Amino acid sequence: MTIINELFKSKKFTAMVIGIVATFLTKRFGLPEEQTTEIIALIISYIVGQGVADLGKEAARVKMEASPEVKEVTE
Repeated sequence: MTIINELFKSKKFTAMVIGIVATFLTKRFGLPEEQTTEIIALIISYIVGQGVADLGKEAARVKMEASPEVKEVTE
C-alpha cells in the first residue's frame, strides 16, 4: 500500500493518470483528435518540466552535501 501512496504523492504520476483519464474522456465525448492531441501535449510538457525541476533539486542537494563550507554557513 505504501508504494501506491508514494506514487500518488508524485506530481508526474498524477499528471500521467490525469492524461490517461482525459484521453478516455475525450474519446468518449467525441472531441476532435486535434484537441485530444493538444491536451496530451500539454500534459507531456508538464511531466517533462517537472522532471527537469526534480533534476535541479537533486543537483542542488548533491552540491550542498558535497561542499562542507556551505553546511557551516547554513547551520
